[in-house]
Parts: sequence; C-alpha cells; structure tokens
Amino acid sequence: MRKDPRHIAVTVLLHWQASSQTLDRSLEKFSQTISALSKNDKNLCNALIFGVLRQRASIDWILEHCSDMPLKKISPFALYLLRITLFQILHMDRIPVFAAINTAVDIAKKTLGQKTAGFMNAVLRNACQNASKISLPDPKKDSALFISVRYSMPLWLARKWEKTFGFETTCTLCAQINTIPDITLRVNTLKADIHCLTELITPHTKAVHPTVYSACGLNFTGPDTAIHEMDAFKSGLFQIQDEAAQLVTELMAPEPCETVLDACAGLGGKTGHIAQLMNNQGSITALDIDPGKLEALNLEARRLGLHIIQTRPVDLMQATIKDFDTYFDRVLLDAPCSGLGVLRRNPDTKWKRTQKDIERLAAKQKKLLNAAANLVKPGGVLVYAVCSCEKEENEDVIHSFLNKRKDFSIDKNIGSDTYSVFMTDEGFLKTYPAVNTMDGFFAARLTRISKT
Repeated sequence: MRKDPRHIAVTVLLHWQASSQTLDRSLEKFSQTISALSKNDKNLCNALIFGVLRQRASIDWILEHCSDMPLKKISPFALYLLRITLFQILHMDRIPVFAAINTAVDIAKKTLGQKTAGFMNAVLRNACQNASKISLPDPKKDSALFISVRYSMPLWLARKWEKTFGFETTCTLCAQINTIPDITLRVNTLKADIHCLTELITPHTKAVHPTVYSACGLNFTGPDTAIHEMDAFKSGLFQIQDEAAQLVTELMAPEPCETVLDACAGLGGKTGHIAQLMNNQGSITALDIDPGKLEALNLEARRLGLHIIQTRPVDLMQATIKDFDTYFDRVLLDAPCSGLGVLRRNPDTKWKRTQKDIERLAAKQKKLLNAAANLVKPGGVLVYAVCSCEKEENEDVIHSFLNKRKDFSIDKNIGSDTYSVFMTDEGFLKTYPAVNTMDGFFAARLTRISKT
C-alpha cells in the first residue's frame, strides 16, 4: 500500500464497506500502516475517513450533480477517492484546492489508469466551480430528503426520526451528530480524584473541563499524544467513557460487598465503573461470548487495579442459574443494539443499519432481558441499557418484559437528583446528543419483587 494518507483512507473505507465489520475493526487492520505515517499525515488520514462517513450523503448529492456517470457505476475506489477529495475541498482549509485535485488525479492515474484519472479531474473541477450553486432538496416538498442531504443521514433514518421527533428537532439532532465530540473520560477514583487528574492531563490536552452531570467525568480535546501512551492512562487513572454511559452505571448504584453480574460486558467500560463504585469490594462476574473481549477486559482490570472481576465466556441466552454459585444482587444488561445513539463517535454505523436491524435486535434484547432477569435475587436490581434512542429498543422492550414478568417492576426510587433531568414520566433514563451533548442512551432500572 502506498504511504499517502489519502490512498490509505480510501483503502480503509473500501475494507469497511466490503466487510460486515465496524470501522474500528477496519482501522485496527490497517493500524500499523497508519501508525507509520507522520503525525500530520496520520491526523489527515483519520480526518478524511471520519469526515467522509459523517458527510457522505451531502458529498454524494454534489457528485451526482457534477458527474455524467451515475455514482453506482463508478468503481468503489474511484468513488471513495472522489468523496475524500471533495470532503477536503469543502470541509478542510489547510490544503489548497488545486493540490487536493492534483493529488487525487495522480493517485487515480497510478491506481486506475489515465481514463479514470481524466474523469475524476473533470468531476472534481466541476464540483469546485458549481458546488455552491447546487440547491438542496426543497424541505416543503420532501422534508425527509432535505434532512438526509443537508445533514448526511440515510433517507430511511431521516424519515423515521422526523416522524418521531418532528422536523426541527430532527434537524437539531442530526446537526449535533455531525459534530466532532469531545473525548470524555471517567476518573478511576480508586487511584485519583478529578482535580489531580485534571492537573496531570491539562499540559497534554486542550479545553479540559468536568462533565456536567457525572461527578467523575472530564471532557477534553486535542491530546498531543495517543491516549494509551499518556502516563496517567498507563497508571490506570482513567478510562475513556462517555458521560451518558457513566450515568447508566450510577443509575445501577452498586454497593461494596455486593454480588454483581455484568451480563454483556464487552470490553468492560461499565464493568470497571461498577468495580469503582463498589470500592473494589465484593464480586463482579463479567460475561461475554467473545473470549477476545474478555481477555482485553482482564488486561484493563489489571491496569485499573481492579481485583474483584471474574470473566467468563458464557452466552447469556444459554445460561441458567445452575451456571452460577448464587443469584445476583444487581445485574447489568448492556444489550447489543443498533448503536444509533452513538453516531457522533461511530458515523459508520448509520450507513450499515436498517429498520430490519432494529427489529431483529429488539427481538434479541427481549430474550436477553428475560435471561438476565432469571439471575436476579428477590429484591435485587436489574438495569437494562442500550446506546440507542429507538423506541423499539427502549420502551417497547421494557413494556414487553413487564407484561410477561410480573415479578419485576420499574424502580423509580433512584435516590439522586442528578438523573431528574433525564428521567421520563415512566421512570426511564434517556439522553440525546441534541439536548445534552452526550451520547444517546436508554436505561431502565427494575427491581425483582421479594417473595412474601
């Protein structure tokens, strides 16, 4: 692979598009190649990848008006090269327009041949001259199409959100999703406090400030070194975690010396927070079907100095109480979901999700919730959470569960005013990027009714 950041960006995007994997996995595959770039080229490569995924529909709208060939007939490599070049021209100001075009044409010439290079040169020059003259769809005639193009959202999702939230709120939501979010961390209070960590990272970051609602969160931008290379990170003083995810664990409110189950632990962001709130006292069992994730979780626990976590490669759907020594005081089900609440951080998700995915995942969530419920002791707490704002994965899952499980009820006695701004009348925690400038999460805290 050529060491040009634009060529690498196209290659990563092509790998992502052709696979069923997330962008993170594609970036991981090419991590050595990207790491070999200079700091400026590395930043450019990442900016192009994420920028194109954030603005793809808007860019394609312009390309469609400036190309005499339908986009679906353009080779995937050429199309992504057009996209990243137009993104550079429209959204980045450090590279002169003529330089961006010339570089793209040169890459095309060496990779795809003279004919394709000539075609791309014509399209890009046409776009530069006429982009400002291309009108957006008329919102009065097709408001969803306007949202889709203006804010670069899949048309099906624009229609869905407009029906749910209305036109103005959907526009605000989509605009916020397309912004680059701050990096948010959670202080490991077993090793440091928020003031100490602020002093340690301030010289290496920009705009450091505490999160508004979580008592142990910090936001910052512009780190001058990779997060995992920071001394504070190596010393286990923090984990990267959005404020909304922190609130989910605080809603669960685990206490020292309890027995807790993290039923779909993944890489352990919430597992670490649970152990922190338990003051590293008690027992946490972390389940996941992916042994690789559990291995990473164990490494993370050692970095953070947590010794109460035991990992087990167990499929919750197949598990019964016989697989454990006891029922649990508290169970967290951070269920697999559409991920449509975290599009700011994962813009690739919107281009691969469909309405059928939401329905499929909602069906799985209902089964997982029932399985998790069977492991909660009478009087114990069950928290269901997803990083999605879709009703099918939120209220509908809980209502379906409660209709069948009369031994559970919604627990509204959360004991903290922190959550009041996020709580619905039904007692659910909901956050939105458009309102709270944090990820979109849903959580419900349920209590298993004690036997009398």
